[in-house]
Amino acid sequence: MRNKKSNQWWSKVLFGSLLIIVLLSVISSVMSLGDRLGNFSEVVKYIFYGLIALVICGGIIYPMVRVFFAPVFSLDRLHREDGSARKKWCRLLVKNLLENVDLTPEEKEQVKGFLKCNDETDDMLIEFFDRKISPKVNRVIYDTAKKVFVVTAVSQNSLYDMLGMASANYTLLKRIVEICGFRPSTPQVIGLYLKVASITLLAGGIEEMDIEDMIPLATESALSKTLGIIAASATQGALNALMTLRIAVIAKNYLLNADLRQTRKELRRKSYAEAAKVLKSILKRSVEEKVANPVKNILKPGKKKGSTVTE
Repeated sequence: MRNKKSNQWWSKVLFGSLLIIVLLSVISSVMSLGDRLGNFSEVVKYIFYGLIALVICGGIIYPMVRVFFAPVFSLDRLHREDGSARKKWCRLLVKNLLENVDLTPEEKEQVKGFLKCNDETDDMLIEFFDRKISPKVNRVIYDTAKKVFVVTAVSQNSLYDMLGMASANYTLLKRIVEICGFRPSTPQVIGLYLKVASITLLAGGIEEMDIEDMIPLATESALSKTLGIIAASATQGALNALMTLRIAVIAKNYLLNADLRQTRKELRRKSYAEAAKVLKSILKRSVEEKVANPVKNILKPGKKKGSTVTE
């Protein structure tokens, strides 16, 4: 018990320290950019500071606070709880399904009927909950990772990348918790927040790197340089999207994994595989939407009305 409390205390200290480092880094970048804007206009400078404050409060602080107000739970506890505790959580899961998921009248009656199945209630409810909640969670994860990929690939500023990554990831964790209706344990939440804080710093560091200079190109022509910049931007976006996916998949596994036999190492391996699979889908679809389809439309042979082809 003492070791567990000690670990929680050190986790909080580490989280607080990393959070302070992130805040100092963000403040430094904000002040630097604000001073440059102040050379043009003091009004623009303070408007910029106000917008940054809104982003930090609305996109970072508020989502973090909201998560801690949710009840602590995960599906694997249904296999550990007995008696009244199990019945209590079964009723809460049924209520969450009825309120947060679009169910047909037949499905609503089916869910309510699970509560009358006695010993089989938990297994039937876990299967139904996972089947209905997982697609909603997966959709939110996919959309957020896609936005992170596009925004951080286009952005060429470390401050924007850091704020964007922090806001996107903390908001994503809040949305996952809202959809599920409960959150992981406090140490797990702090662990997730630590990961977000660390990848926020890393996102800023990636932007500072001249990745295009590391990509070997055959010539030093303008076209080669352009291709290098495009490749570097895509690499930055893909790395940031992968980090977002890792955080989200871990959070989802904390909440929706009901298999007590799976170890933390197995869950981590599973999260890597799932994150890589989703990223591959995002990259493939983005290339099709932004590159392949426009090129096909350009190269597609057109035919004017009323014209004839003569040899």
